[in-house]
Amino acid sequence: MFRISNKGHYYFFVSYLIVNYILHTFSDADAVYIHGADASRYFTSALSLVNGNGFGDLLSTGPIYPFFLSAHYIILGFDYGNNALIVTQSALLYLTGIIASKLAVKIVPTVHSIGCIVMLLVVFNPNALMAAHLVQTESLFTLFLVGFLYILIDLIKKKGKGVVILAFIALLISLTRPAGMYVMLIFILPSLILKLNGVSWNKLLLINIVYYFILLSGLGLWSLNNYNKHGEFFISANEGTVFYDQYIGLLQYGKNMSQLEANANAGKLYENMIVKEGVVCNKGVSSFECRGIVSKTYIDAILKEDLHVIAKASVSSFINLMFSGGASNFANYYGIDNKTSVLSFERSSGSMLSLNKAIIFIDTINIKYFIALIVFWGYAALTKMLFVIGLIRIFNNSNNKFLFFILLLYILLFSAEYLFLGQSRWRVPLEPLIMIFSALGIISTISFYKKVE
Repeated sequence: MFRISNKGHYYFFVSYLIVNYILHTFSDADAVYIHGADASRYFTSALSLVNGNGFGDLLSTGPIYPFFLSAHYIILGFDYGNNALIVTQSALLYLTGIIASKLAVKIVPTVHSIGCIVMLLVVFNPNALMAAHLVQTESLFTLFLVGFLYILIDLIKKKGKGVVILAFIALLISLTRPAGMYVMLIFILPSLILKLNGVSWNKLLLINIVYYFILLSGLGLWSLNNYNKHGEFFISANEGTVFYDQYIGLLQYGKNMSQLEANANAGKLYENMIVKEGVVCNKGVSSFECRGIVSKTYIDAILKEDLHVIAKASVSSFINLMFSGGASNFANYYGIDNKTSVLSFERSSGSMLSLNKAIIFIDTINIKYFIALIVFWGYAALTKMLFVIGLIRIFNNSNNKFLFFILLLYILLFSAEYLFLGQSRWRVPLEPLIMIFSALGIISTISFYKKVE
């Protein structure tokens, strides 16, 4: 069907190098760390490490990525560190593609072509490629997640061997992006598949004890470090910001508010909280001292909304999570002004997807950004349609439904965690898992047309 020879692998690798070289060569000056979401936080912490002052005021993220970032500056300095970072993260994406391809073959060993297709889909994914060129946790986090699932599938096949390695990777995931911690804690569900594979209850219990001991011990040590520095035990102290952003997302997706309107409403709620509670939050919603009351304020506001508003926001956010392309990163990376078209879209009245808003958007859009938008969105939409076809094939024909269930479980867990914050960035770690299904969709489509002919 579709196989890559040794010579083909060489051309494949060279093509990947050329694509990344072109992407970086024509980028905006200093785009790598200026335009990455949350880049300033990671850069500030990395700078503190370079200067020998520890992680600095690291409250809202884990220590792994700042340490990873600082290593480039310590070894190569700031003149070459950013370029080296792009090379490293691009290499991580390529390695992720290799592991994802091996994961696909491990799950569906009878379909040998699936590994090649998965790798192509993973490494040439526009959304992931752009993330690799920015100061963002995505590339490192995705590698860890795919590695975790590879070891997990191997653990199931080998009836429990490799749980120590699995636990350490889960710890790396949790300390790279704290949001990953909540998913990594849900290990009992995938581990129950071991029972279906003939593992005794006693052994299953031991596997879970080892896994949780290593994971919780590592998280506890980081929490202890935070206690020694800040006087409180915590893994990440960004819950105030998270629920503030969730409330804004709820207003946008659930009530069709523009971003400006949603921000204004969230800001008014914050001001009312300040007056009512009589507190002083030096850093606003991101204030470490006020995170508890800020979280409660916005959680209460979310829960007061009608159920249909919450449902609408959840569905709309999920659609955006899965189908948004990530072209804004492209625009920022190349210094393309897309603010006018975006603001026009946000400020116009009506539904988020109304014809009027679409016309205004197209009328004001930069042509380069428009082309990127089509490419990025088109890739996202096509791969998701192929995902559905692959999913149908699994339920109809596959003998490894439980292994595919694990992939679906982690896709759904991470998707649910983002709730009202659906955007292309959060999909990057899920893309390799999605592409395994999409690859099956491609294979099924080709097989169907061959039968028809």
